[in-house]
Amino acid sequence: MRTDPAKNSISKIAGLTLVNALVFQEVLADYESQVQHLRQTLQSSDAITAFADHWEYILTQINYYPIFHVAHQLVLALPSNPDSEKALRSLAKTALEIVQQRAALRHDLMGRVYHRLLAEAKYLGTYYTSVPAATLLLKLALQPEKWKLDWSDFAELPAFRVADLACGTGTLLMAAAEAITDNFLRACGAKRITPKMDVISKFLIEDIIYGYDVLLSALHLTASTLALRSPEVTFRLMHLWVLPFGGPHHRLGSIEFLKDFDVAVTTDLFGASVSPDQVSSAGPVRRQRASLPDLDLCVMNPPFTRSVGGNLLFGSLPDKERKPMQTELSKLLKKPRVHASSTAGLGSVFVATGDLHLKAGGRMSLVLPKALLSGVAWEQTRHLFRLRYQLEYIIASQDPERWNFSENTDLSEVLVIARKVDDPHTAAPAQGNVVCLNLWRNPSTVVEALSIVHSLRHASPPDIATGQGAHEVMLGDTKFGEAVTVPWVNIRDGSWMPPCAFAQSDLLRSAHHLVQGKISLPGIGIARNVPLCSLQNIGNLGPDVRDIHDGFRLAKGTTAYPALWSHDASVMTTMSKVPNQYLSPLHRAKAGRHLRNVELLWPKSGRVLLVERLRLNTQRSTAVRTEIPVLSNVWWPLRMQEQNDDYEKTLVLWLNSTLGLLILLSYREETQGAWVKFKKPTLSEMPVLDVRSLTPTQTESLVKAYNTLSTQPLLPFPDMANDPVRQAIDAAISEALGLPNLSVLRNLLAQEPVVCLKALS
Repeated sequence: MRTDPAKNSISKIAGLTLVNALVFQEVLADYESQVQHLRQTLQSSDAITAFADHWEYILTQINYYPIFHVAHQLVLALPSNPDSEKALRSLAKTALEIVQQRAALRHDLMGRVYHRLLAEAKYLGTYYTSVPAATLLLKLALQPEKWKLDWSDFAELPAFRVADLACGTGTLLMAAAEAITDNFLRACGAKRITPKMDVISKFLIEDIIYGYDVLLSALHLTASTLALRSPEVTFRLMHLWVLPFGGPHHRLGSIEFLKDFDVAVTTDLFGASVSPDQVSSAGPVRRQRASLPDLDLCVMNPPFTRSVGGNLLFGSLPDKERKPMQTELSKLLKKPRVHASSTAGLGSVFVATGDLHLKAGGRMSLVLPKALLSGVAWEQTRHLFRLRYQLEYIIASQDPERWNFSENTDLSEVLVIARKVDDPHTAAPAQGNVVCLNLWRNPSTVVEALSIVHSLRHASPPDIATGQGAHEVMLGDTKFGEAVTVPWVNIRDGSWMPPCAFAQSDLLRSAHHLVQGKISLPGIGIARNVPLCSLQNIGNLGPDVRDIHDGFRLAKGTTAYPALWSHDASVMTTMSKVPNQYLSPLHRAKAGRHLRNVELLWPKSGRVLLVERLRLNTQRSTAVRTEIPVLSNVWWPLRMQEQNDDYEKTLVLWLNSTLGLLILLSYREETQGAWVKFKKPTLSEMPVLDVRSLTPTQTESLVKAYNTLSTQPLLPFPDMANDPVRQAIDAAISEALGLPNLSVLRNLLAQEPVVCLKALS
């Protein structure tokens, strides 16, 4: 008999919810005499009834609705049979074993288990932030000296507001609570006053921390995780809300806060549960309102789902609900002061939502896809920061074992911290520096994360343009990364990728100068200028893959439309290629798509082709040339403004040189480590060798090199240091342009983790 995966997942999460309540009961029993230890409750011959009765007593006499309400409802729903009785007793035994390992209770154990079980993670985009990453992010965001706040003042501190609009199981909120508590203890120590831990714990839960999510089971774990920090303290309320998602009114969860400061809800963690039509003898039941206050700190690892491929916006819901929700979202994104793109995914929308509720002087602390740094779809989010923020930190993982900061994804991610300007009605001043940390080792423990924070707090990383070297983040003899700074004004209006493109700061610095037309080598400095121009100044890129598939299909024979199809690393080994497929025009549109006019597509074919996507650890070429114009599905055709064979050959040679690759990788959109893409708007602006400005002698020399080398196979990028063809390309570039030996850059690039998938040491 086949098991329904969704029902199986729900059953597992229900079991986890019960275990969590059992754990909390056992811990609470140490502090509340009215609460039984698990073994006492298990003395009953009917454990299901015993736990149901005892949890009802806790709910009515003590409270703790966030922890026990959902679990109580689950116990009441269990069938009265021996299997259910046996299962509950087994869960209680597991809970006792967990409590014996007290250290696990402070590290969001239940959150880890929950996200392992969650079947809908792909569609909800509920990526679980690792505990070390959360610690690193929040300790940097809440550095006490960066806030105008007396952390020991019980008059000021309760007014501080921290919210996570997609809190899941509460890892980031837990890290925020720990950081605030640490600030409180240090401030008390500095003033030589005795810290009142029960008071700060109560402030955190009842005043400071706000959490929102669409999953009741996740909020249940958030509540218990936060409460377990201080089980001896009784809380009268928690600001944790389950927001409506989907349904007949097409609700959008936390995105509803784009409309207002509060949202009508039908369920909260204190037991309120009403239907839209529910009434009592006194009339309609008043709905609960989930409010979002003005925030000092907005911290999020928001959902990443987006409407491309199989990654669907609101993909956990049926189509009949999903489409109206997308329509409603489109309306909200047209509102004034809302800067977000649903093409980038819900993460972009969540950032815009948080921004509307963040105070001037407050901070955003985010876990986002690395595509934020350079992705075309993320431009609206970068524009939002450009208008209203001073970017303070970008932390990128260059660890080939973990490009990510979330546990259940292998997508490349970054940590970002930004401060909102004091006057929200004026553009952000282009002041201050951005600290860019490129991690060689992604921290795997809280101790490692705290060591990184300590290193950064007491450092002055050098400027990427005017300084030398980098601030090395060390833990003992182990190097965890390198940090540099870049003036916010230098990256504010463009891509944020350049200072986070490579793990090695020598390469960052060389790439920084190169895009400005200056050759700078480690140990030598600026050695020579090279003539560069934007690619769009010498040619126009052709149609993207979607347009090709909307206008053509692959033909079985020869047609009037030759193509260079696919990018098989074992086949695409040389700079000179011949068409390997032919295309036939479609006579009607594919289902749900638009038919593209072939007469508009074909004139955009070209003889020079640039990569549209790359697997850096296996592929070999960044650009190729054909003798006749072609279209492609994974290459960008480039039609030169001047149809000149020499220009084309020179450009292809440059793009396959170390200098060309160094610039290209600085303009990549990184999806998953070595899996990268290059979007048309970004490539169009990318600097390339200005082939029009070369002398006839220089052009003749480079064309000769191309003719000699274009049919010789290149080795994969990780082998570029020992690739005789790549060495010959660089030698030809150096000789023609009067540049020094480029082998040092080629060697550094070959050992970059994103290229070779090997960690630096």
